Amino acid sequence: MPAAAEPIAFDWRRATGADVFTLAALYRDAALRLGPRVYTPEQARAWASFADDQPGFRKYVLGAETWIAERAADGRALGFCGIAADGDPREVHSLYVTPPMTRRGVGSEMLCRTLERAEADGVTRFAAWVTPFSRPVFLAAGFALTETVTAPFAGVMFERYRVERG
Repeated sequence: MPAAAEPIAFDWRRATGADVFTLAALYRDAALRLGPRVYTPEQARAWASFADDQPGFRKYVLGAETWIAERAADGRALGFCGIAADGDPREVHSLYVTPPMTRRGVGSEMLCRTLERAEADGVTRFAAWVTPFSRPVFLAAGFALTETVTAPFAGVMFERYRVERG
């Protein structure tokens, strides 16, 4: 039986305005490199295009409580996870991992830390719109699929999944 992969050690800190460019690049890279596994080329490009909307992407990161996972050894961004500052249920806005680190537990650990932080503040209900990539992570974290919709994003149709917990 193969040995379990060594957990990826990372530092966890709140995103600032200085991080937006780096997180946009990570988001774009994830969409372009991972998107073609489940989306058409047109869908992957549409998904990635949001990183180029500087005001929109800045609001996406800074308008939520967004946290960054950085590799402990060198400070390189491994991913980010953002959650709304208020609302019931509390909306998880983002969960992105740099492509070389996918399927290594980074996304699951980021989501866990984000939810634990909100629960420490008394939050009991969570929701998110997720992609085929993040849906397994959310389901493993106790979320349940409540809705599937097909809707446009950047002029291209996508299937998205609503998940909720609590």
